[in-house]
Amino acid sequence: MRTMFSAIPLLALSVSFPAHASGLFAVSAELSHQGKAFAAPSAVVREGEPASVEASGADPYRLGFTVRELAANEIEVVATVDSPHGMMAPTVVVRPGVPASIDVGDIGLKLTVKRSGD
Repeated sequence: MRTMFSAIPLLALSVSFPAHASGLFAVSAELSHQGKAFAAPSAVVREGEPASVEASGADPYRLGFTVRELAANEIEVVATVDSPHGMMAPTVVVRPGVPASIDVGDIGLKLTVKRSGD
């Protein structure tokens, strides 16, 4: 009987997750060095929760970001980029589905953010 009761909360959690889907965002990024793209990560993230993508190899990097909806057409992205090519920590406000580009020295970041399901 005890096993049966402990499984019920897990079932309730999995059923309630889709109700929060409106707080999900699809983030696509492109990292570049001297204008040449070296990575194009993407992720689906929950609003307000820090997320990151890392890669090793010839062009290692770590891209961190937190996404927050400010208004219907304004999404704030707080990002950090760390790579052998350089580092940056921009905060940008983007429109859903409209790419935004940031260049700091030789390193560039292009972001596109959409509400998940749009």
